[in-house]
Formats: sequence, C-alpha cells, structure tokens
Amino acid sequence: MKTLYKNTISLYLIGVCCMLIFATSCKKEKEGQGAPSITRVRTLVRPGDTNVTPLDSTVTSGDVGVTYVIEGVNLKSTNKVEFNGASAYLNTALFSDNSIIVMIPTTATWINQTGKLTLTNSYGSTSFSFSIKQPAPVISDLSQFAGNPGDVITITGLRFDQVSSVKFGTTEARVVSSTSTELKVTVPTGALGAVSVTTPGGTGTGPYVSYDGVVVPILLPFGFRHLFYDDQITAGYDFNFGGADADVNNTEMVKRGNHSIKLTYTGSYAGYAVGSNTPVDLIDKTYVKFSIYGTTGTEGKVVKVALGDFDNRNVSVVLHAGKWTNYVVPIDRFQSASQPGKPTSVNWIGFQELSGNAPETIYLDDIGVY
Repeated sequence: MKTLYKNTISLYLIGVCCMLIFATSCKKEKEGQGAPSITRVRTLVRPGDTNVTPLDSTVTSGDVGVTYVIEGVNLKSTNKVEFNGASAYLNTALFSDNSIIVMIPTTATWINQTGKLTLTNSYGSTSFSFSIKQPAPVISDLSQFAGNPGDVITITGLRFDQVSSVKFGTTEARVVSSTSTELKVTVPTGALGAVSVTTPGGTGTGPYVSYDGVVVPILLPFGFRHLFYDDQITAGYDFNFGGADADVNNTEMVKRGNHSIKLTYTGSYAGYAVGSNTPVDLIDKTYVKFSIYGTTGTEGKVVKVALGDFDNRNVSVVLHAGKWTNYVVPIDRFQSASQPGKPTSVNWIGFQELSGNAPETIYLDDIGVY
C-alpha cells in the first residue's frame, strides 16, 4: 500500500511538471505570433540615468543615426524595420514582444519622404506615421574666402535642401542657385566673418580647417581686416633670402583675381616675406589667413609661417600638392619663450621652406590678417 501511495504521488508531481512545461512552451511559441502593431515610438532613457527625463518621451519624428524604442504587440519576430523605405539594422537581442530598439539608418531620407515607419514579421506588416527630421547643414569648403561685393562664390557641403538663408557674418547674401551639396551666392557689401547656411534642419557654419592636420580644425572666417597681398602687394614691400625667387605678378596658378605669388625655393630653408610700410595693429585681429598651392613633390612638406620674426614668432604648416589650401592660424600661437604673448603689431608675414626640399615651388595668394 505504501509503495502504491508513493507511486501515485510521484506520478501526480510528474504530471504537474509536464503541464507547467507545456504551458510555458505554449506561451513562448505564442510570443511574436500574429501581425505586428505599433502603439508609439519613444526615445531612450539616458544610460545610467534613474530619473525620468525628457528623453523618455513619445515622438512622431526622429533624427538619422539616433536610437529609438518602438512599442506595440507581436514585435519579437520582427524581421524588417523601414524608415521611409530605408532598412534599419536589427539586433534581435534588443527585441521583446512589446518593444524593439532600433537606430534610424543614415540612408533614411527626409526629402520627398513618405513619413512612414514600416515594421514587418512573417505574419504581416504595419505602418506608423513617423517622419525623418532634416539634419543641420554642413559647410565643407568655399571657392574663395575673400571677395568683392557682387562676386559669386560657391559653397560646398551637405544637406543644403530648402535653404532659407546664407549669411557672411551678420550680413545676408543672395542665393543664386542651390542643390543639396552646392550653393552659389553673391557676396554682399560688408561681408566679414563666419559663413552660415540655414535650412529647416538648423544652421551650420564653416568651413573648419587644420593648418597642419594635427591641431583641432578652426573656423575659417570670410574676408580680411588687413591684406598684405591681394592681386598685388598692398601698400608695402617684399623681400627674400637664402635662395628664394618670387614672381608677385604670376598668372599661371591663381586662387582669386588675376595674380598670385609664384615662390620658388632654390635653396633649402630659404625664405620670403611680404610687408607693410606701416606696422599693422593686431590688437583687434584674431587670425593670420593665406592660401597656398603646392606643386608636385610638396605633399606633406612643411613651411614655416612667421610674423615679423622667423626665430620666435612662427608656426609650421603642412603643404598639399595639386590644389589650393586655405589656412587660418590664430595670432596668439605666434609666440615662444623668448617672445611670449600675442604680438600687438606686425610689419611682415614670412614663408620659409622647412623640409630641406629645394628646389621647390609653391604659389601664394590672399595673404593677410582677420
């Protein structure tokens, strides 16, 4: 009797366990079954932040490259998520039956968009109203970084769609033509300062350049507060030493206008400078600006740029072959232990060959301070 009783209890327990396992198995099998449905899209809580923040909120539009949470039902078996037709990368480890985490792909377009988020699994698909925000514009280059009123210059970059404003400093410019990556604008009277482009995505300024490829890129402003060389040496003089030959009326390779300086270093470490007969006050100036075109063999070579002192007030810049490169260097970087502090005035700006690379030819244009 005792044996029979124990066997009965054992069989009962085994049956209960089987029922629990079967029930759990059925629940797992049912997860993700059925057509998906979206109830909302929200942003993620900042990692490590235990407080409720504005980031954890319902949104109806989003930015490319940003991660969002899609909430709904039957989401665990999702095999495709599309934002305006662009497929997002799916990490199933971030899926549950009621939420999935995805990043809007950088290929998702905000131009002529459908405004639809589409989610698909093996049982069907669903769409949800969700638009892509236009990112802020980016300015990568200007065809010239100085000019006369009425000159038409080209601004290149990204996301110029639906441009509403272009400014030089605080002065509005007239847009002649526009595409997503290029603007042609007329230089306004009084153009001076950072160039900015405004679209529905925001406002972008630029371009930013690094004079040696190492320093953090610096905003390159438009215009000059004093020019040492434009199409000619401006009210001043020039000099050379150690085997430098300068043609100040060169027409072979010109950045802007009709002339540039063709500078040929026939001796290594030779130098050349353009100056002003009257010292130029630097108290209200911020940058030294100039353009250099490097010929074949100059890529990666170094030129020392000096403010009235080749030994103590100089900065080294890196050349690039086959193109005009615009340089901007903060004036307060022209100092040494022997000559500390930002220079308050300058008579000349010099360029010395520093790589021992002679013979070497470069072209100079638009030399001045801002």
